Amino acid sequence: MKKLKEFIRRYPYALLFAYWPFYGIWYSVLQAITMERDPYPLVCGLDMEIPFCEWLIIPYVLWYLQLLGVGIYSFLYNPKGFIRLCLLVTGGTTFCLIVCTLFPMYFDRTGMVLYYNDNLLTDFVRFLQGFDPPTTVMPSMHVYVTLALHIGLCKDEYARKNKLLLACSLVYSLTVCLATVVTKQHSILDVGASVLLIGVMYFVAYVPKYKRLMRLATEPVLV
Repeated sequence: MKKLKEFIRRYPYALLFAYWPFYGIWYSVLQAITMERDPYPLVCGLDMEIPFCEWLIIPYVLWYLQLLGVGIYSFLYNPKGFIRLCLLVTGGTTFCLIVCTLFPMYFDRTGMVLYYNDNLLTDFVRFLQGFDPPTTVMPSMHVYVTLALHIGLCKDEYARKNKLLLACSLVYSLTVCLATVVTKQHSILDVGASVLLIGVMYFVAYVPKYKRLMRLATEPVLV
């Protein structure tokens, strides 16, 4: 406990991590109960035409490394940017959870041709879909967060100077967005909704000054 207090005194903006246990519980409950709430089947004609591709499950899963890498970098080297990024990520994911709570829905894969090839990646997709049901899908939090992380890098003073880094981040982020639909984890509608949401939340996270919140980046807190 003493070490935790010392850590928070040194990095007061670490208090923003307190959101994630709350998020995890909310998300897990929705995943467990949505199919019991007579959810709306979400699908469109384009979803039926998009081919299944098990290879893109690789960037889909590596998304967690992107989250960890950008998060740690911002936390250690750009405290104010970290706070803005947290506002962008947590604001959007909370909105997604509210939508999925009020309007239960799921991605309907009925009639889709899946698992063309018999290989390890296809087996992994089956495994992933087995414990990660296609609920809490619109807007896609996977898409939303990966776009938010790219924006966080673009807003970073030092990362902006590395054009190759930003180019790789953009390509990877777009690949993750594509992966959500070709692995049949999301509808193209989910992706579109996430793009609209990130556009709105950008102004919420980056336009206001949030002077009191930004003090967490420079002032110690009493714990």
